[in-house]
Amino acid sequence: MALTVSARSRFTGPSTPTLIKAAAICAAVGVGASLTEYADYAKWLAVLGVLLLIFGLHRFGRLGPDHAILFELDAPRKKKKRKKLAADALERPETGPDGESQG
Repeated sequence: MALTVSARSRFTGPSTPTLIKAAAICAAVGVGASLTEYADYAKWLAVLGVLLLIFGLHRFGRLGPDHAILFELDAPRKKKKRKKLAADALERPETGPDGESQG
């Protein structure tokens, strides 16, 4: 069985929201670690986090605006006509074509 690989599939990196989240965490850990004895590594971690934030926000802005959200209300429901109840028919005597009651 032969294994084929498409030439079109290429690694595009993490998704933009994931990149922004990871860069923010990296920058925050770098700033927090600068208060410890690892200050030499922390400053590079903070710089890397800020650079990744810049790249991620730039990539986020290049994707373009989101599609407009359309808030449409449903069409109003038509009121259903109520059927006459049997009790209503007994209370009101039916009238004939000449306006006199029958019965």
